[in-house]
Amino acid sequence: MPNDVDQIKSRLDVVDVIGEYVSLKQSGQNWKGLCPFHGEKTPSFMVHREKQIWHCFGCGLGGDIFEFIEKFENVDFPEALEILARKAGVELSREVQPGASNKRTRLFQLLSEAVNFYQEQLKSDPGSSARQYLASRGVTAESISSFALGYAPAERDKLANYLRNKGFSLEELIAAGVALKSERGPGIYDRFRDRLLFPIFDVQDRAVGFGGRTLDPNAKEAKYINSPQTAIYNKSFVLYNLNQAKSFIKDSGYAVVVEGYMDVISSWQAGIKNIVAVSGTALVSETNYSKEEGSGFKYEQVKLLKRYCNEIRLCFDADLAGQSASERGIDLALAAELEVKIVALSQGKDPDEAARMNLVKFKQEIEQALPIGEYAFKSVFKKVDVKTREGKKQAAKFLLAAIAKLPDPVERDFYIKRLARDLDVEEKSLRESLPNPRMSNQISAPVATPQASRPSREQMLSERLIALLIKFGKEFWPQTTGLEPAMLTEPEAELYRQAHLQYTESQRVDFEELKRELNYEPTYNRLIDILGLQAEHEFAEFTAAEATKEFNQVNRELKLNYLKRQLKLLSDAISQAERAQQPGELEELSLRYREVADQLAQLQR
Repeated sequence: MPNDVDQIKSRLDVVDVIGEYVSLKQSGQNWKGLCPFHGEKTPSFMVHREKQIWHCFGCGLGGDIFEFIEKFENVDFPEALEILARKAGVELSREVQPGASNKRTRLFQLLSEAVNFYQEQLKSDPGSSARQYLASRGVTAESISSFALGYAPAERDKLANYLRNKGFSLEELIAAGVALKSERGPGIYDRFRDRLLFPIFDVQDRAVGFGGRTLDPNAKEAKYINSPQTAIYNKSFVLYNLNQAKSFIKDSGYAVVVEGYMDVISSWQAGIKNIVAVSGTALVSETNYSKEEGSGFKYEQVKLLKRYCNEIRLCFDADLAGQSASERGIDLALAAELEVKIVALSQGKDPDEAARMNLVKFKQEIEQALPIGEYAFKSVFKKVDVKTREGKKQAAKFLLAAIAKLPDPVERDFYIKRLARDLDVEEKSLRESLPNPRMSNQISAPVATPQASRPSREQMLSERLIALLIKFGKEFWPQTTGLEPAMLTEPEAELYRQAHLQYTESQRVDFEELKRELNYEPTYNRLIDILGLQAEHEFAEFTAAEATKEFNQVNRELKLNYLKRQLKLLSDAISQAERAQQPGELEELSLRYREVADQLAQLQR
């Protein structure tokens, strides 16, 4: 009977799974894309459908669908198993019991129950005020369901009692962020009370937290409060609605980024599906802001979006706070090497209002989003009187700061010339005043994802030799005379030794047959698959002459490096024999040294 892993692998295709996260294009028998684990501009990330593996020849990482999910989602194997089981529709044979050690799984289960509870409360009589508010904002029944909107009742501990009856402990309720410890004695109370609730989901469609809006216009508490940071909710790594929008973002090639929950919902209802919000995901105090946005675009959120697109269109509020958030978003996106455009709203104070006031106009403004330079010029010249001396100074200061952030030197040059013309000043003066691009956009980025250790030159040559033999073996095996396994690094040396034995016996090498023979050792089977991918990646376009030249160079360098290592070892041994006064040993070593030196000299001619 197949186990959970086998069932999942039988139902999921590696290209389909990775294709949800990485834009892949077919290249021969394989699929190719930009590696999500290190920055690169030329694709070196390969996926092989037949072998159901992936490998990056830039950073060295690779594996199957489980290893991809572990690395991409930064989770351990049990959680990767659960993620892929949901994708595959496989019910895992093991059950997580209340006393199980997987605390994260328990928190996900708890929040799922909380979402269900709040949804039912929204349908109840006490939820009528929340329903009336949603109706006043034009939120449809379909959207209420799609976004799993709910209502937190006013009672002190109604959710807590419900979850306790479901088998969750007080400690788990506090750890999940849905309850607080009472300051007036033992016990807990619900964090959210008499509030409209917006569940926040991660990219795997799992509830991780909530945003709650008060329904009392005279309430003294904050208008919006959010779940705190928890073991499953890192606010910097979550974007509201990315779980539903990611496929639309990937298809359209860009993401529309707004500030609030309602901005997303109104836009979604209007047919704008590639939309996410930073709402509720910023690291801000729960008691000192009144808008749902709590605006704070984080570098990690930008990197999260980069998984699905290469362009973002910022559509923040028209007020000063919204403009400030846009500037921050621009800096972050440029630091992540994303293209940035700005949606300039001509109506309404925010995207929610704009979508409801004039949908056609709103969609047009998104489609015609302005590049950074155009937006900066339009904004500054609208606010500043450039006919005055002081106005020219202000315009130059603001626009030069914006121009300095542009990554493309040609684009920077274009806007400097334009600014000189529009302000009627010397271009040279503007260039001298241009801030240092590096100083104008200093964003602290997190440490990059750890990469596989970089192989030595000898290992790279060994891998390259095997890859060439896999791709062009028929032509090159006869030319391997004098190339000994000891000249390669392990495990490539043992693979070469086994393949060479097969060639000696039958004058041919079939690497698939060799995999079956070496089935007792998975390392070699996997190495064959990876080096087969490397052959397709690096040698697919090689002509016969180019392949021959490459093989001869690799063959020669492996031999040269081996002979040089031998000379070094012999030199050390000779020195030791001299110190030990061993004339017989010294004569034998010296003779061997001269033989190796002659071979090296002959090879170097």
